Amino acid sequence: MEAENEKVLREELEALKAEIIQVYNASGKRTSGEFEQGLEIQQNGTSATLLGYLYLGGRAAGKQPPLEAIERWIQQKGITPIEAKMKVSSLAYLIARKIAREGTNPENHLYIYDEVITPERIDKILERLNQINVNAFINEVQITINKLVNNR
Repeated sequence: MEAENEKVLREELEALKAEIIQVYNASGKRTSGEFEQGLEIQQNGTSATLLGYLYLGGRAAGKQPPLEAIERWIQQKGITPIEAKMKVSSLAYLIARKIAREGTNPENHLYIYDEVITPERIDKILERLNQINVNAFINEVQITINKLVNNR
């Protein structure tokens, strides 16, 4: 029974991971591929965790993001500064400073985990696991009844 639970849990987490990647790729936010590479399933028996990046939910004002990350994002998106003399590093600094002052625009945030891991989805997973456990319980009861009947 435990092996079946582990298998179902692994299948469901792999399906969630695949759907998260699908929604992410369809969102137009894909740049480096780091997001997909950062999604990881850690499973220990019937306990499992899906790990991933939270940055798609945006950034609050207060702390400036690393300039190197902004520069990579600019290059991967193919963005060029409006002024011909402006360097990509200068544009990255200005973007990072604005993010530090104002945060990112909530309209541009992608709440991908909330979109994919819904209460309905969790109920579906629990229903699959419950079915396995109920069937195992019924089998145990039938075996016990058969033993009692045979030992009369």
